[in-house]
Amino acid sequence: MILPWVSVLTPTIFFTRIPSMSKEYREIEYTVSGDDGTLTAGEIMRERLMLSSREVSRCKSFEDGVMRSGTPIWLKEELNPGETLTVRLYEDIENSSPIIPSDEPIDIVYEDEDLILLNKRGDLVVHPSYAHYKDSLSNALAGYYKKTGQEHVMRVIGRLDRETSGLIIFAKNRHSASVLSHQSANMSRRKEYLALCNGTFDKKNGTVDAPIERIPGQRMIREVRSDGKSAVTHYTVEKEFDGFSLVRLRLDTGRTHQIRVHMSYLGHPLLGDNLYGKEIEDNRGLTRAALHACHLEFDQPITGEHLSFDADIPEDMKAAMCD
Repeated sequence: MILPWVSVLTPTIFFTRIPSMSKEYREIEYTVSGDDGTLTAGEIMRERLMLSSREVSRCKSFEDGVMRSGTPIWLKEELNPGETLTVRLYEDIENSSPIIPSDEPIDIVYEDEDLILLNKRGDLVVHPSYAHYKDSLSNALAGYYKKTGQEHVMRVIGRLDRETSGLIIFAKNRHSASVLSHQSANMSRRKEYLALCNGTFDKKNGTVDAPIERIPGQRMIREVRSDGKSAVTHYTVEKEFDGFSLVRLRLDTGRTHQIRVHMSYLGHPLLGDNLYGKEIEDNRGLTRAALHACHLEFDQPITGEHLSFDADIPEDMKAAMCD
């Protein structure tokens, strides 16, 4: 079910998703106000709707891509206060890589016309691959789109490792993907994780500022190294148990395996982590790295509305804390 949401911009922008027999598109209507002066259609698209130059060019390539009162217009035409500019953002389904839909259920945290936010389970890859051609999160989302009559190219924003559970965004159209991707540069600062770390910490909160680089000759494994890429992780111990701790983490950077590498570097690798925590004697029944993306904040890509979400800690991590 698509959740209701309200535009918070002035002047009012109305949004409608209109299915087409041959193509899928996102329709945006912008009503010109006196404050807009004598902006042209192209200027409104770039300055008010924040469309990229590439997207503006793509819109004008369709006969009904840019319209005033239902009539196609040139980008250089000026609009007057009270008039409505209609822009249609067509999807490019035909040229996208096909993804086989699956019946695997998905946990939808939020959905609107421009994005869908999912709570990914642990030990699930996001994209199809040779080893997971039909059982990735993208396959499950393709199945949901098929059931609900939606057609969208798979555009994931950010990333989660296969073992990491929690919040992940898929954009539904080209424009929202572009806007959200630009936000992702600082989205890590508005994203929080929960992890179960081996041992108890002497310092209950702190910052790890240690560069990370791939180990030579290894495809996946990283390590802290002076010649690595900058990586900063902030942590706070939420609760201590017998031999392990629940830790909340926030990142200033988004390096591959950053939390796993930094916690191992501190001497507190994640429970269940078979890459960086092989020395752990008791993983409390966990078979994947105990890491969960629990909190995420971002701005809705078209309305600008600030959105904030939380995902409850998953059952396998709960069970580890209850044993």
